[in-house]
Amino acid sequence: MLKEISMRQISNSNEAYIVSDLLISASYFVICIFIIRFVRKKPNLPVRRIFWLLAILILAGGITYLWEAFLFLRPIGGYGAIFRMINALIAMITVVAVYKFFPIAMAMRTPSEFEKEIEERKKSEMKFMGLLESAPDPMVITDSMGKIIMVNAQTENIFGFSRNEIIGREVEVLIPKKFHHKHKNDRAGYMKDPVTRPMGVGLELYGVKKDGTEFPVEISLSPLKTNREKDLVVMAAIRDITRQKKAEAEITQLNDNLEQLIVARTAELVQALESEKKARKEISRNQMRLEFLKDISEVLSSSLNYCEILISLAKTVVPKIADWCTVYEYREDGSLNLLVSMHVDPVKKKFANELAEKFSPSPALSGDVDQAIASREPVLYHEITDDIIKSRAKDHEHLRLLREMEVKSVMVIPMFIREKLFGILILIITESENRYDQKDLDFSKEISRRSMLAIENAQLYEESQKANLLLEERVARRTHELETINKELEAFSYSVSHDLRAPLRSIDGFSNKILKDYSALLDEQGKDYFMRVMKASQQMGRLIDDLLKLSRLSRAELHPERTDISALITSIAGEQKMMHPERNVEFVIQNHMVAKVDRSLMQIALQNLIENAWKYTKKQPLAHIEFSSFDKDGQTVYFIKDNGVGFDMKYVDKLFQSFQRLHGNSEFEGSGIGLAIVLRIIHRHHGTIWAEGEVNKGATFYFTL
Repeated sequence: MLKEISMRQISNSNEAYIVSDLLISASYFVICIFIIRFVRKKPNLPVRRIFWLLAILILAGGITYLWEAFLFLRPIGGYGAIFRMINALIAMITVVAVYKFFPIAMAMRTPSEFEKEIEERKKSEMKFMGLLESAPDPMVITDSMGKIIMVNAQTENIFGFSRNEIIGREVEVLIPKKFHHKHKNDRAGYMKDPVTRPMGVGLELYGVKKDGTEFPVEISLSPLKTNREKDLVVMAAIRDITRQKKAEAEITQLNDNLEQLIVARTAELVQALESEKKARKEISRNQMRLEFLKDISEVLSSSLNYCEILISLAKTVVPKIADWCTVYEYREDGSLNLLVSMHVDPVKKKFANELAEKFSPSPALSGDVDQAIASREPVLYHEITDDIIKSRAKDHEHLRLLREMEVKSVMVIPMFIREKLFGILILIITESENRYDQKDLDFSKEISRRSMLAIENAQLYEESQKANLLLEERVARRTHELETINKELEAFSYSVSHDLRAPLRSIDGFSNKILKDYSALLDEQGKDYFMRVMKASQQMGRLIDDLLKLSRLSRAELHPERTDISALITSIAGEQKMMHPERNVEFVIQNHMVAKVDRSLMQIALQNLIENAWKYTKKQPLAHIEFSSFDKDGQTVYFIKDNGVGFDMKYVDKLFQSFQRLHGNSEFEGSGIGLAIVLRIIHRHHGTIWAEGEVNKGATFYFTL
């Protein structure tokens, strides 16, 4: 019975093992099916091999438990160990794989970490979108196939497309059609080696707006990788360079203009250098001529005999400005008398004398001598050709001698004393390579003039006794003429002051009377006309007064005396303050300024200067007028300085001219004579006057005595 009970228990225990093994095996199979379905549903699942190994391990475990249950029902020796060995081998492989996968598993994020990463990614994307939208230039992002996936607001503004119109379309929609084919090829080439770089370096790139308008652009390309390593997008920054191109075109035009200007200026510089070279040469020649004139003046003044003077002239001229010089005297009967003949070459001097003796009156070109006498003008031959010599030769002998002399250049100069023909000066080049020109002719005329002055002085010296009596008579006649002129001037002054003033006073008086007595009969325009007549007549009266003052100053005799300039200025300044008490004017006057001058004339000059400063400072709330002096190069310089309206220095030359004003009558009254009067008084004291000024910064007048 115990044995039967024991067998029943064993049977029940075996059934429990079988059932549990079958349940475990079924669970393993279900888990394996779930893992396999999970792996197949997730093709991009990382470390797929681990999941497959786990599925195989669980499947092997399920088979093992199934086999154990089968062995309880029908024991078969040896196979259980094989299944366990296979299961153990799969388990070890799985352990190794799990061990290798463990660092990756440890690095895997939790759901909260995924959420945080997604949030950070959203913020990054928002930041990226903000930067993209705030970019000053159009930004276009395309995928690897060239389709637009994102644009910013500037793209819409510049190209005229809305986002919906271009997103999803190929980027060529923003490029002129004529460039589409080439751009697609370039785009494909770029995707093979995508790097950050400017697009189309050295090429002219253009974009096209929605309305078809083309415009020049610059494009920078930047490749961007997405989360998927194989996915690549390209961000293009597009800049409208229309203004830049226009500026470049303007700069190019300016450069072209500058180059043209440089070429022109270079030509001008070359011309200027050439001119300077000629000028230096001319300066050298002029210096030589000045030295020559100095020498010849000394030579000509060394004698009072006109024959000796002409010989000295020929000796000085040869060889400095001529190789051959002859001088003929013109007689009253029209014939010529040889006075001097000189040549630089002693051998050719013989031919020169032979020519002078045989072919008088002209040893060289007789026809041109006749021309100079008839026209009373000099004759210049820059180059004497053989044809000219043939035309001037009287016969074969004359032609032979002229050729022997080798005449190259000639000047024939008539010489006059008080417009009366004295003779003929002939200067000839035979040896040197120089040639006469117009300046040489002008210089030779000056030599002739000085020679004639020397001869005239000699003649005057010979006639000095007779001339003295004639001179006295002439002086007396001139004195009488001057007295007559002075009387006429006095009469004119009286006529101006009396005959012209009377009509002016009538015009002014009657105009004033009409305004007073008949004012009611006149409209405003009529009253304005009469007021203008009165002002014009008064202005003309002042002009007449100033003209009379100016004319009297030229004739008034000077009576120099020691005068206190400081006292005169102080007195004039006081009078101005009394006449205009409403003005706030500060005078600074240096003490003890004394000079020897005509007191009355100097008072007029100083009064005009003070009144000038007073007038042109009237717009200053606090006027400042200074009168002082200083020493310069041992001479006293007086000056009056004010802080008035000043003047532009480019008009300084007009200040001292009669009736020349730098300000209108409506702004500052005056006739324009005051400073001209000052100038005349200063000049009569053998002094000088000048002015310096700046607009709205005052003026300073300087003078010496």
